[in-house]
Amino acid sequence: MKQQFTYKNPDTLRKFITPYGSILPRSKTGLSAKEQKKLSKEIKRARHLALLPFTQTM
Repeated sequence: MKQQFTYKNPDTLRKFITPYGSILPRSKTGLSAKEQKKLSKEIKRARHLALLPFTQTM
């Protein structure tokens, strides 16, 4: 099943971010290269629009 990633749904994107705020690698997410690029792009877009934090509070 192909997942649809969009910056408008930050709750879905949070599943692919570590507690420290970095994006999980392909080996952990199990996505194809094309899907991982789309995911990274949407996470970065959501961060720019302040829907996701760049780093987590420690």
